[in-house]
Amino acid sequence: MKPLSAKLCRRMARTGLLLLTIAGCADSAPGKLATTSTPESEISPRQVSSPARAFASSDFVRWVKVEELPKELAIADTVFWEPDDTISLRKKIFADPQVKNANVLEVGTGSGLISLCCLHARAAKVVATDINPAAVENVRHNAAQMGFAERLDARLVPRRSPNAWTVIEANDTFDLIISNPPWEDSKPTSVEQFALYDPGFELLKSLVTGARQRLKPNGRMWLAYGCVTAIRKIQEVANSEQLDCVLLDDRKLEELPEVFLPGMLIEISVPK
Repeated sequence: MKPLSAKLCRRMARTGLLLLTIAGCADSAPGKLATTSTPESEISPRQVSSPARAFASSDFVRWVKVEELPKELAIADTVFWEPDDTISLRKKIFADPQVKNANVLEVGTGSGLISLCCLHARAAKVVATDINPAAVENVRHNAAQMGFAERLDARLVPRRSPNAWTVIEANDTFDLIISNPPWEDSKPTSVEQFALYDPGFELLKSLVTGARQRLKPNGRMWLAYGCVTAIRKIQEVANSEQLDCVLLDDRKLEELPEVFLPGMLIEISVPK
C-alpha cells in the first residue's frame, strides 16, 4: 500500500481507522477481502439488505451537532466521519429545489449525514447503501431518532461485489444519485477501509458509467471528491460516456494539492 498522505491520515484519524492501521489491527476485522467476485446478476438486492436492530449507546463513539440537521448525529465505531468532505454538497442539497419530493440514492452513506440532509430537505425517499454493516445500522438509527425512518431504505452491499449498483433493482431509477465515495486508489484490507480506498477507481467508474441508465429524465448525479487524480478520472469517464460533467467549485484543479479538503462537488447529467 502506498504511503498515506497527510490529508488521508486526517480522514482516517477522524474515523478511528488510523489507529487500526498502525497497530496492525485492520486484518482483525471480520473476514478478509474475497479473492473472487460474484457477478452482479447473481446477487439479489433484497437478499443482501440486513435486518434492522437497535443500537446500544456503547455502539457509538461520538455525538455531533450538524448545522443542517434537527438533532445530534450519532457516529458508531468503525463508521467513517469527515464532515469537511461534503460542505458544498450539503449546501447544494438545501439550496436546490429538485431535492424536494425527489427519489434519492446515496452510495456509501456512512453515518447517514447526506441521506439525512436529503430527508430533512423533504426528499420523498432515500435509498442509502454501504459496505460496512455498522454504517447501515448507524444510518437507520439516526433516521429513526430524527423521525425519517419511514422514508429511508438502508441496504448492505456485499464485500464480494462492491459495485455501486449491486443492491439496486435492475429497473430502479432516481432523480438524484449522490455519493462521497473513497478517494484513494489503493486496496482496502478491512471493511472499514472501503471508506478510504477505491482500488483502480472501480467504484468511481461504476458510478459514472451507470449514470445514464440509473438517472430519471432530468436527473443528476452529485459526487464529492477531494482528490485531483480522482476528479480527472471522473472527467475522463464522463467524457467517454458522453455525459455532461461540471465542477461546481470556484477552485482550479491545477492549483490544488493532490488530496484536499473541503471536497469538490461534481455534477453529472445526461445531455438533453
